[in-house]
Amino acid sequence: MNSITQRALKYSQLKLIIPSLIMLNYSSLGLTTETLNADPAATKLPTPTYNRVPMAAYNFMMDDPLLGNNYQKPLWNAHDTLGLPDWLAFGIEHRTRYESLANAFKGSQKGVQSQGGDQQIDLQTDFWLQAKFNKFRIAVELLDARTLGSDINNGKNPDTVNTTPFPANNASADTWDFAQGYVSWADQNILLSGLGTEVKLGRQTMDLGSRRLVARPIFRNTVNNFTGLRTRVMDYDKWQLNAFATVPVVRYPNYNSVTPNPNLLNNTKWDEEDFNTWFSGGIFEYSNLYKEINAEVALYHLSEADNPLNPTRNRNYFTPTLRFYQKPSKGKFDFQAEGFGQFGTVKYAATGINANTSQSHEAWSSHVEAGYSFDLPWSPRFYLEYDYASGSSNWKNHGATDTDGRFDPLYGASDFDFGPTGIYGAFQRSNINSPGYKIDFAPSKDLSFKFLQRLVWLANPNDCWGGNTCTSGTQPALANGNGSFIGDQLGFIGRYNLNSSLNFDAGWYHLFKGDFAKSAHTTTNTGTYLTGVNPTPGGDTNYFYLETQLRF
Repeated sequence: MNSITQRALKYSQLKLIIPSLIMLNYSSLGLTTETLNADPAATKLPTPTYNRVPMAAYNFMMDDPLLGNNYQKPLWNAHDTLGLPDWLAFGIEHRTRYESLANAFKGSQKGVQSQGGDQQIDLQTDFWLQAKFNKFRIAVELLDARTLGSDINNGKNPDTVNTTPFPANNASADTWDFAQGYVSWADQNILLSGLGTEVKLGRQTMDLGSRRLVARPIFRNTVNNFTGLRTRVMDYDKWQLNAFATVPVVRYPNYNSVTPNPNLLNNTKWDEEDFNTWFSGGIFEYSNLYKEINAEVALYHLSEADNPLNPTRNRNYFTPTLRFYQKPSKGKFDFQAEGFGQFGTVKYAATGINANTSQSHEAWSSHVEAGYSFDLPWSPRFYLEYDYASGSSNWKNHGATDTDGRFDPLYGASDFDFGPTGIYGAFQRSNINSPGYKIDFAPSKDLSFKFLQRLVWLANPNDCWGGNTCTSGTQPALANGNGSFIGDQLGFIGRYNLNSSLNFDAGWYHLFKGDFAKSAHTTTNTGTYLTGVNPTPGGDTNYFYLETQLRF
């Protein structure tokens, strides 16, 4: 064989070998020839599964730049009706909820800081607009939250015991403001690495991990939002990393010592970033760590300081978390185990005589649940659950040598664990010791129900029942009761989806009051409690709500 023939043979072999090596390298990244001819990350994207949209303004979640759309498109939708181009997304959602509360468990709350009267109508209207330009997106969400018909029947100021009205607070009302406004960049396969990457800058809402510490509340009428930078990197079916550095957005007008009695419904003021406070951290999620068991590890840091319109408790917390869980599946057991630590410094109150001394803060919390989904008609699932969140050794400990042990849930949601917020909001993840169970079942794909029962004790009987501050300066609370048993809570909720645009939801909760709820006294912002004022008028607490959501 002459040299020319040998060179020709080697060249023909290289033409076969080199493409094979290239494809071998691409295949190690999970890519194929079809992928290379189209979207390099297309084969890594999971097959879309369309879920029921939550009973809240959630249009912004309907088009995840890395995972695609996993919510069913509304039957009546403004985008198609208006004939808008594909690069422009537009949606409108409106929710109306009626709430009724009888025999409130905190009957002597400060009127200007109450959670509402014994009935209320919540209105939430949401507009979502997003423009896509290749890998860039510009998004704006405008949200209006307000309340109507709040009663004044139980409005007594615990400091003066004079009747005052029950205005809405900014957990229920935040009229016409920007919930989100950001620019983002996303690449589903950055540098052909097989990794999806998103960078988001601006005002935004966040749902991280189990949502127990960082969440956009679903039941609550207003949202938590933050302004800053968030970065997300994922290997689609293996792991995901979220990291962020933000400042919280304060909803104005607000109830505090600077503005003690604002009119939230008729006095519009733009929400503002609190640049004296920083909230940052990261969460790493790993799928199928062992078989079908998933894992999460996170660390959050809150560094809080006062500004002229927003006095704070100067919380400076580090909160590490660890969670293992297995998702529910028909005919299988599932579980969830999550632990939270918390340490740093805090002041007892934002204002008043107890606002000048910093205390050490050491607290912890946990959530454990185990369930089984039966492979039967109506898809029943039964699960046991247990929640614990530490309390302080004595709620009156205000000195520099005292340690604050009351766990702070930061910006988390509590409704899926402890029941509705709104004008009910009986429990949150703070000084609580509570086992319970839930039963889910769905007679059809459009009709679902949940029944639940939860027994609630105080984690520390020497602490108070209420918010993470347990003073009326922020959220009125009850203290100095008999024993530690708060009560037995029963709940029954149902949901009906007429179609992908119209949903109905209803719920009933009953709290059988325990010895502590019947005998405790209302705390004040001076760190004392009132005597001679019945904190729990009437009998056991009954709460009912009915809501409808229109989405188009």
